[in-house]
Amino acid sequence: MSKSKKWRPKVAETIKNAEVAFMNWIAQFSAMIMTRFFYAVLGRASAKTTEIVVERLIEMAHDMPGAPVAWVADTYANLQKNVLASVLEGLERKGYKQGQHFVLGIEPPSFTDEECEDLDEDIRAHFWKPYNKLATYKHTMIWYTGLNVTFGSLDKPASLAGRSYVHVLGDEVKYFPEHKIENIIRANRGYAAKYSKSVFYRGQTFTTDMPNTARIGEYDWILKQGKKMDKDGILRIFKTALVLNDAVQERLYYQEKGDREETIKKRRTELRWLDRWKQTRLHKLGQHFFFVASSLVNIDILTPEWFVDAMTSDLGDPDVSVLSLKPQLSSGERFYANLSIDHFYDDGIDPVWAERFGIADTPDCRELKYLNKNKAIDLGMDFGNMISMSIAQENPKNYRILKFLYSLSPQWIPDIAKEFLQYFKPHKEKVINLYYDRAGNNYKDAGVDLASAMKKALEYEADGKTKTGWRVNLMSLAQGNIGQFEEFVFMQELLSGSNKSLPKVMIDRFQCKALKSSLEGAKTKIVEGKKGSITTKDKSSEKLEIERLPMESTNASDSFKYLMMRRAWRNIIRARRNKTIMSSTVR
Repeated sequence: MSKSKKWRPKVAETIKNAEVAFMNWIAQFSAMIMTRFFYAVLGRASAKTTEIVVERLIEMAHDMPGAPVAWVADTYANLQKNVLASVLEGLERKGYKQGQHFVLGIEPPSFTDEECEDLDEDIRAHFWKPYNKLATYKHTMIWYTGLNVTFGSLDKPASLAGRSYVHVLGDEVKYFPEHKIENIIRANRGYAAKYSKSVFYRGQTFTTDMPNTARIGEYDWILKQGKKMDKDGILRIFKTALVLNDAVQERLYYQEKGDREETIKKRRTELRWLDRWKQTRLHKLGQHFFFVASSLVNIDILTPEWFVDAMTSDLGDPDVSVLSLKPQLSSGERFYANLSIDHFYDDGIDPVWAERFGIADTPDCRELKYLNKNKAIDLGMDFGNMISMSIAQENPKNYRILKFLYSLSPQWIPDIAKEFLQYFKPHKEKVINLYYDRAGNNYKDAGVDLASAMKKALEYEADGKTKTGWRVNLMSLAQGNIGQFEEFVFMQELLSGSNKSLPKVMIDRFQCKALKSSLEGAKTKIVEGKKGSITTKDKSSEKLEIERLPMESTNASDSFKYLMMRRAWRNIIRARRNKTIMSSTVR
């Protein structure tokens, strides 16, 4: 069986079995232009991944059979849990199924030509071999056309190292430092003899919502790509695509009627315009597309009521998240004002273990480069409709926040405990020092003791009798209230680095993504008290919709507060403040 006869859906059958699907106008526009370089800054819930990026991926699979492409995310965990889930949802919606049109993390099935003759075309595709050599399939999506997508992330750069690609895709690129994505783009270089005539060869597909540069670690380099776009070149592609679309419709019309002669004529017309469409996309003036759009592009799906609720709410920043307007938050409004780029590190993943865990695997704590498996673990906990867990260890040089976990209602204490136990199963010193809000013990007499419930969930299996091997020390028993003004003063001194009696805080920017966002986005709020105005933390973001809490609320920062504001370190600051007051009053 020749390659030209291998599995392809029959057009007539496709038409008869077709389902009408909705695409918002920006998704339709991007599908019609299919430029080599695609950059889009789009508001929340605008179908960036499920429609726009997925449609481009499908086009690449057919335009560059066998080609290697790279898909980059900020963290591998985000890639597995969020990005890949959106990709699979979009592919399923468009009729592409795992195991039939592509496989994840495994070598694709191989069939002989004779075996392929016996396969039901509607059940199984005959997978073509990738053009490039693959040493492992752990981080890949292999398409039936041989297109192979290698998944990688900035926290595991080794997963993309040492290889050549013909296209690079990435979502949420506002979290990509410019120099890091530049290094990955340098690998976008190979197989010119095979793929240089493809429109997508050495191209890029990057999407994100509006970067907030007031937050440490968000980057707006994508906004600079707008100057590369030639509007006339893009419009020329679009106009050609409109004519091509009409030609396709005419050919399908006569094909459905069974008029062979007219079908052949219309097919010739279609092929001429298909070639013209490709040439306009290959032209240097039509290779770059850049667009900024609000969530309004998806109003038909979201409904006008969704926008009314979003824009009239006093929670969050709808101007940025919905309307894609540039944020206006000065560093003086930040509650953690002394937080800087020096408090974050980006090499927290062991490259050896990172390579062992593939796209279909569940990683564990052995991937954490700075975790001492023979030493106890500190946990900072905040309870509520979002349970936050900051996981840390102290060493002679600094205090590292190694990992951040959270659960959202209706998930509860057993769920986040289970996630912790699974991830830290290989840890040897199974001792936990648990720091939490004193409210965790407030209802002890009423039998609703959240801290003790967490202790039990970590020390015992779901049956409540079988021990897990872990021992939890409740470190906040009888602890006094931590006021927000005290937190404000404490954090200024802790993060300034001026007090040598306090540890230097280092936070993994990738493994603690939600914590990082929470600390950077926390705003100050001035309230009037009996002794005058005081600075507090604006907690209004904690009333946002449940799915927005991890990245947009102050919940995660509270787990950091309880972790750091332990008795010993609070007393250091209190002693220093008292000494300063005494020194300024005694003559």
